Amino acid sequence: MKTVNKKFKIFCGGVGSGKTTSAIKELNGRPFITLQANDIWIEDIYSYPKNHGILIEEVNYKPDKDKILKILYVLDNVVLTSLNEKDVPKAIMNLCQRKRKGQVDYRQRVIKNAAPNSVEVVKYEKSIYELTEAFLNNSNRQKVLELVKYNKPADLQFLSWVQPNVDVRCLSFADSIMRKWSMDYFYEVLVYSYHGNHVGRLEFPKRNSYSPVPKICNKLGLKAKDSYLVKSLLQNEDYKNWAISKLDKDECKILGLKKPRKKSIRLVNTKLGDW
Repeated sequence: MKTVNKKFKIFCGGVGSGKTTSAIKELNGRPFITLQANDIWIEDIYSYPKNHGILIEEVNYKPDKDKILKILYVLDNVVLTSLNEKDVPKAIMNLCQRKRKGQVDYRQRVIKNAAPNSVEVVKYEKSIYELTEAFLNNSNRQKVLELVKYNKPADLQFLSWVQPNVDVRCLSFADSIMRKWSMDYFYEVLVYSYHGNHVGRLEFPKRNSYSPVPKICNKLGLKAKDSYLVKSLLQNEDYKNWAISKLDKDECKILGLKKPRKKSIRLVNTKLGDW
């Protein structure tokens, strides 16, 4: 794969975030054409004027990766836009400097200024973070239910995000019917089990700490379920010395063993007369 030293800018943000406007400004007023990432119609990129620009839109949706990479390798004045970062092919992202524009829809502000009595358009696509925040803070439970049913978060994931902030007794019935009844009924029970007036800082699930026991047992030729035998086996001096040779310093510390330091060879300056 050919490598290039230049970095192109890719503007990532939601609909109405101004990513296309920022991309056009980046072209500094030079003539340009706009291409959709899934419809690159230029066949001979070498005949395209070098001083003109190209704007490639929505690289997150079915991008023609090979043609886009060829454009990036040949031309200098190229900018890209995308709704998100995760759906952009890694080969393209590695050639780009990302510029995040956020999820704020600035079109709503323009509409509000022109028509103050207009109803703001609500974006229904929500992340698990936004759904959890709505569940805890929004007292309009019907509105929360609409958002949850529209996005359909995984039941266990949604419960694990909500649980650290809510009394477990509120969630016990919803947990008991999980995967026994329809998902719509589960969402309704879960949403209406809480009032939505959360006070205090939001807490989110944390990963469990890693247990070193299975790795230590594996190094000692045991199964994880046989970890209770280690203490007895270490009473044998030969086995103890063998275990110290197999484990590193931190693992020995867990078992209460002392791993001897490696002896270092010292070089002493000598003169020919010493011989």
